[in-house]
Amino acid sequence: MINQKWLTTFLKLAETGHFTQTADKLFMTQPGVSQHIQKLENQLNTQLIQRFGKRFELTDAGMQLQKYGEQLLKQQEQLLSDIQLDSAFIGECRFACSGSLAMWLYPDFIDYQLLHPQLHVSIEAAPNKRIVDQVLNNDIEIGIVTQFVSNPELEVTPVGFEKLLMVLPKSVDADDLSFETLLSLGLVSHPDAKHYLQQVMSCNFDDYSADDIPLTSYVNQLNQILMPMTKGLGFTVLPEFAVNSVYEQGNITVANLPKVVKEPLFMIRKKHRPQPKRYDWFINRIKTLVKS
Repeated sequence: MINQKWLTTFLKLAETGHFTQTADKLFMTQPGVSQHIQKLENQLNTQLIQRFGKRFELTDAGMQLQKYGEQLLKQQEQLLSDIQLDSAFIGECRFACSGSLAMWLYPDFIDYQLLHPQLHVSIEAAPNKRIVDQVLNNDIEIGIVTQFVSNPELEVTPVGFEKLLMVLPKSVDADDLSFETLLSLGLVSHPDAKHYLQQVMSCNFDDYSADDIPLTSYVNQLNQILMPMTKGLGFTVLPEFAVNSVYEQGNITVANLPKVVKEPLFMIRKKHRPQPKRYDWFINRIKTLVKS
């Protein structure tokens, strides 16, 4: 690594073109300036200046080092400016949540980024455990999970609920749904299907289990899960955010069940980590969209 003090002396010498002026500006002696240049040349194992009389010229290596050093100083100045400026419209904003919620939030987030191009938004779709780990490891700043997290390092805030919908082909009577109809349709499964279905079953078909329903198909791509229903095949259970984001309501029907099932949503972040101002709009927007 290049010695920062020697590099500073070299850059000032290249700027002034004079040893005495460099010494005055850096509050050094002229021999001290010469010593710094010599030490820097020894460290880099190359000649940086060519002396003639009381003057000098930069060698090719010296010119390259001057260019590098000036760029380095600009980067350092920009870094100092950035870390001292807590702007609401500059910086990276990192989130993680379920895939269905990501589809619901992302369009609004991108619209806001378009208004403020120096913001950089990233949302990762992930299960609860990974989201918690990412927040604890500082990989993301804000996470949204569907289970309360008891951890002294985290601040956990309820933000609302996501309704679970049982989605059926348009031909099925959504107001008079029997367990026999579900058996005949079969489940279009996805990574969270059994978990969602069991919650709906326990509230509305308490004599049966999700394991009683045969599997008709499986897909792990969120934007493909409802496609079979549009063709008259099977049924599934998804959060309302996913249903509203993926397909037009005219292509499917949603079961009118006696009891509505909702999963709670919790926002998590590091308890003792200062939150940059740029996250304020996003947090308020998340709360508004979830409640709507």
